[in-house]
Amino acid sequence: KSANDETGQIMALESAWNQAEVQHDTRAMGMLLGETYTYTDSDGSVLNKNQWLALMKKETASFEQLGNSGIKVYLYGSVAMVTGGYRERVRQKRNVIVRSGRFIDVWIKQNGYWKCVGGQATLIIP
Repeated sequence: KSANDETGQIMALESAWNQAEVQHDTRAMGMLLGETYTYTDSDGSVLNKNQWLALMKKETASFEQLGNSGIKVYLYGSVAMVTGGYRERVRQKRNVIVRSGRFIDVWIKQNGYWKCVGGQATLIIP
């Protein structure tokens, strides 16, 4: 495949990630993640794949908005690094929280499929 095809595929997977997160769809999210997935959250906590999926499953907040901007995909053979910004509007009971930040995701291609194996988010504090 050409680099444009691979970039388009990664962009589609990033979009699928957002949809899975909004819908608390752990099955779909599980299909996007590699077995050794490690995530570093903006508060410094580190989660593995099972911990990330468990957090998604028990999350009670609902997304009113979740979107990415300024996404760039850097391809290195069977490895891709994605950088970009995000903005989310989350309802927790009666409170609405609006946050934005930056993220980095690392994807690897295994057996013909892209899997996310690492991610990190940083909040932008106004």
